Amino acid sequence: MARGDNEAMSLLRVGSSGSQVRQLQDTLRRAGFDPGQTDGSFGRRTRAAVEQYQRARRLDVDGVVGPQTMGALVRDGFDRRSTGPSTDLAGGSTRAPEGTARIDTPRQGRGLVTGSITVNGNTYRFNSGSSRLLSVPQGTFRVTAHRSSRGDAGFVRDGVGFSYLMEDPRRPGSDRFYDTRAGRDRQYLRIHPDGGPTGTAGCIGIVGDGATLRRFQADLNAELARNNGVYMLRVN
Repeated sequence: MARGDNEAMSLLRVGSSGSQVRQLQDTLRRAGFDPGQTDGSFGRRTRAAVEQYQRARRLDVDGVVGPQTMGALVRDGFDRRSTGPSTDLAGGSTRAPEGTARIDTPRQGRGLVTGSITVNGNTYRFNSGSSRLLSVPQGTFRVTAHRSSRGDAGFVRDGVGFSYLMEDPRRPGSDRFYDTRAGRDRQYLRIHPDGGPTGTAGCIGIVGDGATLRRFQADLNAELARNNGVYMLRVN
């Protein structure tokens, strides 16, 4: 009978530290589990994230990264051969985020949240979610161009409409991202103007008048041009 994590020699656990713990923390965050600050120290918050990860992956829940859990983490992008960044499915690095979106008050379930997103050195306000819908998941996203102009309801404000794809960085070409609150992948994640009724279906809805929205679009396009068409965004 194969031994579980509790019976095998552990790799990472409370008290561990160093570059592999930092990579563990980054991998958990990309997978949709919050280990706290990426500081290379395996503490109680990282253990809680490991336990949530184990539960979601139907592993033995013990908060210890042993062979079973490490195998799942490797499938989710952890690279045991290197202390550098993991690679995505296209063979490229997931890279450190170039931008950050900060949620004012994260919600555990449905509900509107507000926040700020910094792009090209400029900060903009956004809304996400609604009374019936989940807000944008926390984690790291691969942002790429989608539609530079659109006029459909919910995607346009003051005559300005656009959308950008938000993808799982390990699955480029997909706009899916695992959301622990939903217990499944979220689809059709976008960045677009907060048009129509306030709030979005999990997307980042940029708040502001037409001039503000045009500035945001120009800033994000500048970032995409600077980074070969891919912009890494961390949502905290």
